[in-house]
Amino acid sequence: MRIRPDTSGFQPDGDASWVDPSTGDRMSAHFFDLVPSLPAGLDDVPRLRYELAVQTAEVGGLVEAFVVTLDGVPALLQVVKLPLPDRPGQVFVASVTVPKAESSVVLKLIAFEGSMTGAREAALLSDTISETGSPDAFYSPHPYAPGTQPKLPWHRGDDPRFDQRFPDHPLSRARRWLRHVLATAKLDPAFGALPAFGSPVSVAIGLPIGPFLPLWTVNEQMTFWRLQDADAVRALLGRGGTDRRPVTDTEGCEAGWLYPANGVLVLSPGLPPVPVAPVSDETAYTSLTSEEIVAAFDWIGELSVAAGERAEMLLVRTASTADGADKHVLMALQVHDGDRANPSCVVETSPIPVGAQFWDTLPPLPTPDTAGFARVRDEDHARTDGRLTMWAVQTWDVHPFRLMLSYKPNPDLR
Repeated sequence: MRIRPDTSGFQPDGDASWVDPSTGDRMSAHFFDLVPSLPAGLDDVPRLRYELAVQTAEVGGLVEAFVVTLDGVPALLQVVKLPLPDRPGQVFVASVTVPKAESSVVLKLIAFEGSMTGAREAALLSDTISETGSPDAFYSPHPYAPGTQPKLPWHRGDDPRFDQRFPDHPLSRARRWLRHVLATAKLDPAFGALPAFGSPVSVAIGLPIGPFLPLWTVNEQMTFWRLQDADAVRALLGRGGTDRRPVTDTEGCEAGWLYPANGVLVLSPGLPPVPVAPVSDETAYTSLTSEEIVAAFDWIGELSVAAGERAEMLLVRTASTADGADKHVLMALQVHDGDRANPSCVVETSPIPVGAQFWDTLPPLPTPDTAGFARVRDEDHARTDGRLTMWAVQTWDVHPFRLMLSYKPNPDLR
């Protein structure tokens, strides 16, 4: 385990999970082999707190967040309150996250209210009325994001000063557990020595669709990022000005350096930095429209034209070996009889796109498991390349987010 909590008083309850038999509180340890999606660095506490409060407002409320130290390593402490989905009451989720440049560990405690709910709040509301003559002072604007309206608003009962008065309340138990964790939990030394969160991460550029951009780390892990100006970013990609990461000896994909804590992607020293914000996989996958997917492939067609003008071939391929490393569409210009002024447009794909629109009308190529189409270059070059590619990719059973564009020299034009 990369993080080892003190499990005294807890009983094993599954893999890296424990339960306190006296309260039902559940503790668990997690490792995420992904770039952390924290909205700010640990050195920018006001921004980090504000963004976390905004993120949790829709589902509950952020009680508190602090930057702390666990086993000598900077970490994020959080307490979030959520409504119980199936009965009255609340659940308090306390966590300590140790973020690194490309991964993180989390210790979490889930503490539920019992059958008697709201006792802490009711007692403190009564005190407020006695002291002020009104219940108004019980609720307060959120201390980190006063302009938000959380589903569970911040109130006097969240104040840690009252934990000692209500020692059995789940919020008091959660804070008591956090203090114990910070004093006793240990990190694996190898994990603790990893580059800190906020260090630049080398990433390969995925296929931007709508406002979302997938980024791939060197170990083929993908995270999603929202683009402030997606059209401006698409204008930078595929034009030969970005850095590249080798795919083979002759082929490379576009790459960059992600600064996750700052929300910045650098495509090359000569291009403007790209503002990005982390989003969940679910948000990216469920927010797309079919029109945005079609537009992405039309854009790929435009890039095939730009690649030809640079004497390169453009390939659309799966980004992960888990999706089948041999799946690709190649778009290139081909010269016949030395006539470089009038090249043909060629689109080849493997595997053969059985059942795909247009592709089913073509005779097979001599090359096994490959289909192709060549035509005279015309003003509809870009749209044709893009649509042929989309129809082929639709037979792969791979989501477009799991694709990558790469480039290699075109010997016909060099």
